[in-house]
This record gives sequence, C-alpha cells and structure tokens, in this order.
Amino acid sequence: MTLALPRVSISTRRKLTSILLAVTIFSLLAGLTAFATRRPMVYVLIDSIFVGTGVGLFEQFYVQSLRGRWLRNMHPLLSISIYTAVVAVLFVVAVHLSHLLTWRFDTLPIAYRRLPLALPLVIAFSVIGIVVMRTAHFIGIETLFHLMIGTYHRPVIEEFLDINDSTGLAERLGAVQIKSLVGKFLFDISKPITDHGGEIYLYKGDGLIALWNWDEAIRGNKILRAIDAVFAAVRREAAAYLREFGVVPRFRIGVHGGEVVVSEQGDTKRAIGVYGSTINIASRMEEAAKAHGVGCAISGDVVQALSDGERRLLPLGHEQVKGISVEIPIFEYRVDDGPALGRPARAESPPRVEIPV
Repeated sequence: MTLALPRVSISTRRKLTSILLAVTIFSLLAGLTAFATRRPMVYVLIDSIFVGTGVGLFEQFYVQSLRGRWLRNMHPLLSISIYTAVVAVLFVVAVHLSHLLTWRFDTLPIAYRRLPLALPLVIAFSVIGIVVMRTAHFIGIETLFHLMIGTYHRPVIEEFLDINDSTGLAERLGAVQIKSLVGKFLFDISKPITDHGGEIYLYKGDGLIALWNWDEAIRGNKILRAIDAVFAAVRREAAAYLREFGVVPRFRIGVHGGEVVVSEQGDTKRAIGVYGSTINIASRMEEAAKAHGVGCAISGDVVQALSDGERRLLPLGHEQVKGISVEIPIFEYRVDDGPALGRPARAESPPRVEIPV
C-alpha cells in the first residue's frame, strides 16, 4: 500500500515561506540583541525563537490580512514605527518568558538593568528587518527565488485586470477620490488572486497583471476559481463602494498562457521584467473582453488545457494579434449568477485583466 502525501498548494506554500522568512530574520535579530547584551545562551535561544515566531505569525495573520489593512495603508514611517513597537513588546515578553521557562527569577533584575541597552538595539534591528521583509514582498518571494537560482524561463498563465472607464470616473470623483477607489479596488482583488495561487507581477494604474504557474492554474481549473473569487470580492464590497464613492467599479479580465522570460532589467535602478508574446496576447484578450462587452475573455490555448465540464466557457470567435501569424480563438468565461460587475453599464466599462499562462 502506497501512502501519498497531501499536495500543498502554491498559496499555502507562499504563506509558509512568508512566515519562515519573518521567523528567520527576526530570530537572528533578537538573538543578536540578546547576545550583545550578554544574556546567557539559553536565554538567547528562547528570545530568538519567541520573537521570530511571534513576528512571523503577526506578519502573516494580521499585517497581511484584512484586519491589517489600516497598518499597510498608512505612511511607511508611521507603519514601521508601530511594527517596531510590536517587536519591542515581543522582546520584553520574551525576556520574562525565558526566565519563567528556566525558573531563574533571581537573574531577572539583571535583565531589567540591561533593557535600556537592549531596547535601542531591538528598535534598530527591527527597522532593518522590516525593510528587508518589505523588499522581499515587493519583489515577490517566488520571483526573487527564481532570479537567485536562474530559472528565467517559466510556463505561466497571465491575467490582466483593469477598471472600466477609469478616466470618466476620475473626472466625476476627482484625483483624491479616484486614488482611494483604485487603492481599495486593488487591495480587494489582490487577496483572492494570491489565495488561489497567483502572484501579483505588476500594479499598473487602475489594474494589475497577475501570474500563475501553468500546472497549478489548470489543476482543478483553479484559474477560473480565482476569477470567480475576484468578482465575488468586489460584489461583497459593493455596499462599501457605494457608501464611500457612490459607484461600484466595473472591470474586465483577459487571460492567456505560455512561456515567459523573467529577468532583471535596468542599471542604477533595477527592476524585474517579464518578457514574451504571452504578455501581448493576454493584453489582447483583455481588449477582446472590452470589444465583446464581457467580463472575462480567455484564449483558446488556456481553455483547451482546462478540465472538461465548464459550461460557463462560451466561444466568442477568433482574434488577430499583432506579431502572431494565426488567429487566436477566444472564449468568454461567464462568472456566476451574481450581479455582472464585469459587464459594462452605460458609459462605464469594466476594469481590464489579462492573464498569461
């Protein structure tokens, strides 16, 4: 009898990697602080484990959750200050916990006398650790890993997403309000994308480009479940959009898949670039969604790879893509029976999403 280990999804692996990154960084920093203040090695180990684990859980299950949106949205300096205060509190708790676990309360007064030296070190190290974590999340832990090991060629599914008629909305709402609306919209749709294994490659104005590993995206038609989740997330927030902005953003998505090249670009200011015809075709799918007045258009290559039985995939015809000699078959993916937020109404057109595979 063969025992098969349960498969861990990309989204779960990404969360575990994020926690491990935070635990590693802050365990080292807490250990350095404890060592610098000449605490016994057993205390150094306990402080490191407690602070590192505490920060890892705080980062993943609070900062990166809906509850932590207020912290992510505030000014970076203020956000770092609050985050640093949390780390300092965890360190003070770790000092007491280490004495409790070793049952050595007689040495606790020595620890108190060293706190005036330890806390400035904790604050300084915390700022460094937070900046490192933010940089890793900005680039993308998975993308950073692929760049480090040199796996530049990857088959992916790509999704383009845009808000319809954002120019018209900007005229109606004004610069400040449209900035707030787009910020909330991008936040609301990012979580369902990453929860379903996607990786945000680029935020572009009023939309974004997301990437999925090809095999992961077509397994169980996960890419379609991600699209459903994006539309559902905006529907759930419809009342909040109406209350704050007087309008619910409409958007559209374009999806295509194929091989892309991921590499560094630039000199003094470096960035991550994704190249290949997959990007252009995914963008064309988004334009096709607009032309046909549908919420989501998917290329035939992706549809052919998906599991049979999806009745909401409907053929729309063929599209000629610049630089491609043959026409590309396109399909509409009809989301669900809820309000069709992706379909244009009056002069407003839905946001655009392109997905390359």
